[in-house]
Amino acid sequence: MNDELLELIDAHRDGGLSPEQHARLKELLTCDPAARRAFVQEQMMEAAFELETPGNLEPLPLRKPAPRRFAVAKGLRWAAAAVVIGAFIFYTKISERPGNPAAVVHFGQLDGCRWMDPATRVLSGDGIAAGQRVELSAGRAELHFATGARVTMLGPAIFEVRSRNGGFLTLGEVRVAAETAESKGFVLATPTSNFVDIGTAFSAGVLPDGLSRLEVSEGIVDVVFHEQAPTRRLRAGETLFVEPGEKRILTRIEAGGGTAAFRFPTIPPPSTDDAADLKQGLASIRVIRGRLGRDTGRLGGSVEALLDGVGQSKQDAPRESVYFSENDGALVVDLGRVMPVRRIHSYSWHQHEAIAAHRERAIQRFTLYGWTGDAPPDFSLPPEEAGWTRIARVNTDESLHVEKRLDRPAQQACAITAESGDMGRFRYLLWEVHGGTFYGEIDVFGEP
Repeated sequence: MNDELLELIDAHRDGGLSPEQHARLKELLTCDPAARRAFVQEQMMEAAFELETPGNLEPLPLRKPAPRRFAVAKGLRWAAAAVVIGAFIFYTKISERPGNPAAVVHFGQLDGCRWMDPATRVLSGDGIAAGQRVELSAGRAELHFATGARVTMLGPAIFEVRSRNGGFLTLGEVRVAAETAESKGFVLATPTSNFVDIGTAFSAGVLPDGLSRLEVSEGIVDVVFHEQAPTRRLRAGETLFVEPGEKRILTRIEAGGGTAAFRFPTIPPPSTDDAADLKQGLASIRVIRGRLGRDTGRLGGSVEALLDGVGQSKQDAPRESVYFSENDGALVVDLGRVMPVRRIHSYSWHQHEAIAAHRERAIQRFTLYGWTGDAPPDFSLPPEEAGWTRIARVNTDESLHVEKRLDRPAQQACAITAESGDMGRFRYLLWEVHGGTFYGEIDVFGEP
């Protein structure tokens, strides 16, 4: 990093960029990939040491009339920088609109809000026009739409007002409530899909790399990927993740009824008819990193138990559960041939017999990869470096918003599918597993 860039980044961090410095930093980040990488690293390091957010400062007039966007602050800089590398340099594309455009949204309650430009001040009641972007670093900001819909931004987040009844979430988390007749049909667009609120409340999030999340708390929300794609409908209590990429990969997490029948709202119970079931005579499974509980002298099932078509028979059954003794590990399923993989289900179940809150081994945390070739690559290399295709990332605690131990369902299922068609043609599937989860079954559905 040269001295000029370092000086500009320091000034940006301290909020003291002059107009000339701002223009020069914009030029460097637009034209120089090395400068963008350096900027990302600096912002991520700064974010790691971010202190507690202060309250709102005394509101002052905006420095310029009717800015097209409302700026964010440094709590969001690490995420914004990641977006820079992946797609665009959001904070450098500042355009001003003269006059006072007609507002379709107004700010509501503002709690502890911070913005990028220290001179920018926003008051409750200030208007936002279609096309303006709100970029919140920290705190909580309510946006009141003309239709009665309410969007609550939780910093860091970037949200653009698109119309009097819709907007685009680039990054971060929002909560949406559409409780009036006029607000029915509120559209929240994300980089991967559109969420259409049929009524009445949901939350959504977008990570820097484009991974989108939808959680319905009340009513119904339709998920629309593109005009030709069928609509997917989610109801209260359901959560959906959408991976970015050419094949939009969907992940659903559901809590079960806590019986050996493994009943879930929409995900079917373990199956003996899937392509990975050992009874089919083609698939095999092995551990490639880490040690299973049974291999360290503990009670535990063999890795083949994951492909036997059944889950555990009771809530605390270590002999019927496959788990890693040291919390992290990896396993590979060989389907025996290359096939289009359409669905993958995983099941876990654990609750201590005497301690109701002891359900830590129910959480599912893993990254799933696929490989097409007749032989897998070198397992000593990181999967993406070795050429594996990342399919999905799963963390059921995040999906189910587990804050207290008793919030965590003891029985869980994860369903991974494509938005349409198959997720890809694979022979090998690799699970990079985190945590000592008691897994009971893995099912893989495909076509020969």
